[in-house]
Formats: sequence, structure tokens, C-alpha cells
Amino acid sequence: MDKRIKKGLTVAVKVLVSTGILYFLLSKIDLSKVFSLLRNINLLYFSMAALLCIVTVVIVSKRWQLFISDDSPLSKLFSLNMIGLFFNNVLPGTTGGDAVKVYYVFKKTGNWLIAAGSVFMDRYIGLANIIFIGFIAMVAGFKSLSGTGVEYFTPAVTAGFVVVSFVLFGFRLGSRFSSVSRFYEYFHLYMRDIKSIVFSFILSTASQLIAIGCVYLIALSLGTKIGILDLLIYVPIIILVASIPISISGLGLREGAFVLLFKKAGIPEETAIAISFGWYLSTLAAGLPGFIFYLYHKTEAGDKAVDSVNI
Repeated sequence: MDKRIKKGLTVAVKVLVSTGILYFLLSKIDLSKVFSLLRNINLLYFSMAALLCIVTVVIVSKRWQLFISDDSPLSKLFSLNMIGLFFNNVLPGTTGGDAVKVYYVFKKTGNWLIAAGSVFMDRYIGLANIIFIGFIAMVAGFKSLSGTGVEYFTPAVTAGFVVVSFVLFGFRLGSRFSSVSRFYEYFHLYMRDIKSIVFSFILSTASQLIAIGCVYLIALSLGTKIGILDLLIYVPIIILVASIPISISGLGLREGAFVLLFKKAGIPEETAIAISFGWYLSTLAAGLPGFIFYLYHKTEAGDKAVDSVNI
């Protein structure tokens, strides 16, 4: 199948999943209440949440730096991550953000292994951390999660991640190809760097805690108070659910998880969806400077190669 057709079909499926779930959720609530809450949002709390999102990008950039080299300027990695945040929020179904990051690291180093491998390692460690924290949250709040299905979903995702990782990296599938073999060597080299792995996990955990703070601020901006303990249990699981790559930027999955879990904390469905939308909008607002960084790097590159990875 043609690559463009396959990509188009993937995007179409994601759009259908997001719109289908959102239609189901929104058809069962009073949508006017959601719009009313968002219209009256407290801009101070909303802006603080957006700023915290940017702080998260700084932390993630430092984590990425661990897998490139110490001489890679944090400011450069931050700008590339901001580009990634912008494109991943604005362009449905693409991996343009990661593709841009790979392109510019390759342009600097001339080494595709460092470029692609560092982005993969950063993503892999981030996902592993999300799954780990989500599992801990599930165990800690098992009683309150009973009946939601999350008590089965989270262990299933955790087990799946472990099995896939073991099969993929334990048996080194496809290692007969030299390029793939070199990638495995890169992966195993960094996985033996315990100091970097531990530090990256600490940074990832910090970013997750900041995400919880963002949700707390968005809830306050909508005039809703929710306990920190509830957020510590629910938000990591929501992030894990939204990370499943079957929707557009997590839309639909995230809102469904908010409704399902926040209901346990006594939060009305309309308010839960408004908080979810508010959180997404704060992330979208935080990523807007990424477009400026994109224009700067595009001019600096002196060519149009960056456009091709985002189509």
C-alpha cells in the first residue's frame, strides 16, 4: 500500500475514533453548561497552567539531552520540543514534531543513529514512566477505581509494555539488518547507563507531577475544587489512557477518562469534560510559541526539508 494512502487511512481512523467518542459523550450531557464554564474560565489560573506546560517542556528537553550529548544546548532542544508540542497539537495524526526533532539533530550531528535513537529513547523512557506511575496510581486507588474497568486496563497495558519490550529488545528482532543492529546497540548502551536512566525517570516523574498541577489549576479556573489525592490517582491514569495512539491528540479518550474517573470524586460530567477541554486548550496555548521556533529553524536550515516531514 502506498505510504501516503496508509498514512491517510491512519489519520481517518483516528479522526473517527475521536469524533465518535466525543459525540457519544457530548450527546449525553448538557453541552451549554460546558460552554458556560469555558466562557467564564479564570484567565489567571489558565495562564498559570499554560506556563506550567512550558516548564514541563523544559524538563522533557533536559531528559532528551541525556540521550544526545552534554554539549547539545538545552535551549536548542527546548525549541525543538516546543515545535513538537505545536505540531502534535495542531496537525492531526502526524508525528511531525518528532520528525522535525530527528531532522535537526541529524543535521547537526550527521548521525542518524543519534538523531533517531535519542528521540526514541526519550519517548520510550517517558512512556515507561507514564505506565509505571499509572500502575502505582491504580494500586493506590484500587478501591476508588473499582467498577471503572481501569483496575484491569492499567495492569493489561503494563504487562503488554513489558512483554513487547522483552520480545523486541531481548530477541533483537530485525537485527540482521546493519542499521537495526546499530540501533539495538545504541539502545542497550544507554540502558546500561543506570545514572542517566534513573535521572530521566526522576525528570519524567517531575513532569507528571507538574501535569497534575496543571489539571488542578484548570479545575480552579473553572470554579471547581478537587482533592490533590484524587488527582494523584486519576491524572496519571488519564495520561496513560490518552497516550493510546488511536485518536487525535488523545481527544475523546482523554475526555472519556475524565468523565469516568472524576465521577468517582463527585465531579459532574459537564465539569469533567470542561476541565479536560481546558487542559487541552492550555497545552495548545503553551505550544503556540513552537510555531515561531519552527519558522526560525526553517530559516536557519536554509531549505524546505522540514516541510516534508510534516506533511
